[in-house]
Formats: sequence, C-alpha cells, structure tokens
Amino acid sequence: MQVNKDITNRIYKEVKDTWLMQLATVQDSQPWIANVFFVVDAQLNFYWLSYPNRRHSRELALNPKAAIAIAIKTNKPVIGVQAEGEVAEVHNKTIIAKMMLPYIKKYGQGKDFLQFVKEGKNKHILYKFSPTTLQLFDEVHYEPEQNPIQLTFID
Repeated sequence: MQVNKDITNRIYKEVKDTWLMQLATVQDSQPWIANVFFVVDAQLNFYWLSYPNRRHSRELALNPKAAIAIAIKTNKPVIGVQAEGEVAEVHNKTIIAKMMLPYIKKYGQGKDFLQFVKEGKNKHILYKFSPTTLQLFDEVHYEPEQNPIQLTFID
C-alpha cells in the first residue's frame, strides 16, 4: 500500500486509543450505521468483533463495501476520520491472536476469544475493514483550506 507515512502514523496514533467507531453498511439501497468497539493496525486496517447475525454482519456478508467514521476530538477544534473500503472476515489464527492482544488491553474483554476459535466454540467473528480512501479532518493541526486530508490506498 502506497500512502503518506507521516499522515498514516498520525492517524494511527490518533485513532488507536479511541473507543468507538461507526460502521456504515448498505443493503437494497438502505444504509445502516452500527457502533462497534475496534482496534487498528499500523497499516490502518480496522478490526472488531461481532456476532454474524447482527444486521451489519448480515449486510457485510452480502456486500463487503462499507464506510467508517471515528470522532477523535469532538469539541472545537475537532478531529475525525472517515473512510470507505471493504470488509472481510478474519479466520487466520495468527492474525486473530495478534489483533486480540490490543483488543483485550483496550477493552478488558475477549480473553477467551482465541481459545474459543481454536476449540471451534466462538460465537463472534473478527472482521477487518481495509480502507481504499481515508480522510482526516483535523482543525487542531491543519488550516481550514488544508482539510480534509485524503489518502488513497494502493496495493
């Protein structure tokens, strides 16, 4: 992926400690937004746990395209991130183990998830959102004419 590393590092540092992400899905031209706990990796892929029968999970099974929004600083001056991309279920146990460590540290839950995956008993699925376009809106560090800063992710 070819993007501006300084901006991606700043975005990573800003979002990694934020607790809530809004996830937008769509089915039959009807949009839906769900709030999910999440973690992010250094490449700005976003991960969350969800039951496969939740509305957003069912919609993602039919259409993997999604959008996210994260309000980082909600009082003026504001900072936020929004992105569009695709979602995939994560079944690779190495990736699951790697992403569950920051999830457990951040939220204090999910300790049994990896063991449940190994035993075939888990009820949740780990999902991964990979952005194709991401925007940072940052009134703290950038002038109005510089906002939003847009990154396009190219493999």
